[in-house]
Amino acid sequence: MAGTLLNKKIGIIGGGVTGVITAIFLAKSGCSVTIFEKKELLSETSSRTTKLLHGGIRYLESFQIKEVKNGLNDRYWWLKKFPNSTKKIEILIPFKSFFSTQFLKYFIGIKLYQLLSFKKSLGKGRLISKTTKSNIFTNTNYENFLTFFDGAMDDKSLSKKLKDELKMLEVDIYENYEICNFNVAGQIDKFNFDQIVLAAGPWTKILLEKNNIESDKEIDFIKGSHLVINKSIETGFMFDGICKTRYIFALPYGKKTLLGTTEKRVDNPENPKIESEEKDYLINSYNSFFKDQITQEDVISSFSGVRPLIKSLDKDFHRSTRDFYLQKNKKLIAIFGGKWTTAPSTARKIVTIIENEEVS
Repeated sequence: MAGTLLNKKIGIIGGGVTGVITAIFLAKSGCSVTIFEKKELLSETSSRTTKLLHGGIRYLESFQIKEVKNGLNDRYWWLKKFPNSTKKIEILIPFKSFFSTQFLKYFIGIKLYQLLSFKKSLGKGRLISKTTKSNIFTNTNYENFLTFFDGAMDDKSLSKKLKDELKMLEVDIYENYEICNFNVAGQIDKFNFDQIVLAAGPWTKILLEKNNIESDKEIDFIKGSHLVINKSIETGFMFDGICKTRYIFALPYGKKTLLGTTEKRVDNPENPKIESEEKDYLINSYNSFFKDQITQEDVISSFSGVRPLIKSLDKDFHRSTRDFYLQKNKKLIAIFGGKWTTAPSTARKIVTIIENEEVS
């Protein structure tokens, strides 16, 4: 891939993970890349995730097969490229009875998840029942579990490695530099580029509208909030939230527990903060699953981020696609949707578009 785009000057608006990975891929292709971020690189939505590198096993319920497969391929890429900042993690899903639709749903879902990962599988899940001698998870209200593997990351360590790679590739970085003006002719403020990539996450449509550029897609601003709990767990758990419409993850986070996430539609992506009802929801969901109950006093910290989900015709945004979409307007490529894990897929597609001169 290196050297194929030697004469291209690329400007990237947005220093989240998608913008950063796209910059790295383009620089390795021989491009001269400049990246603009209104705050610090990887400090906004990209720093406010559940810290998983995953295909999204729960998305199988809404038949997002292609998105899950892409995520599993990219999960493998992250774990292989950054072994010191990532690891595989076993996650347990509880069920009450072998003779239930719940058990059958989880069993089929896990097998399909493993099948879609093919040779990039992280390992086979297992069955843990109340009759299993090795069952040490007595701190939950359940005794039966199905397990699967996914990836987890130390996002602080990983962010540092990505920033180091940008510098090594001599990418020009403008932090604390808010871009307001750009166009489809390749202009960003006073700079001129052969191509512009708009990788602003939930701000993509907002910035397009400010610059009088029509959007192909609508964005759903969906806030996800997390709690860091002063409890230690040995492995990951995925269980029903008290709303019964989505799952909650409880994951090892150093010697603490990371608990999340919520899904709440908001009006804009600016300065997201956890609300009291979200805290109550996460605490009550935790207490419905674990015997060792928690209160507000066990909460060490919290954080919230806004996902840039592509708005669908389905009124239930819990089923919205996690896939990405690229809008091409002359010298501008705008990215809609996507997530941390699939940033490499987005970057590969952008490199292919520019290589093939599909954007005029």
